[in-house]
Amino acid sequence: MVKRESAKELKILSTEFKAVAVVGPRQSGKTTLTKAVFPGKDYVSLENPDQRVFAQEIPGAS
Repeated sequence: MVKRESAKELKILSTEFKAVAVVGPRQSGKTTLTKAVFPGKDYVSLENPDQRVFAQEIPGAS
């Protein structure tokens, strides 16, 4: 994986905010970056329509 300058900033922002959005074009490394920075956290893609509806209807559920 390419070392990214944004990894350091992402860690800092995650200590200051409850949620941080990582946005960018498709296949630019967003998922790879966030999985590398937060290896112990669950990953959910809202690209799947069923996951997206579930998140909208029951935001606090896991």
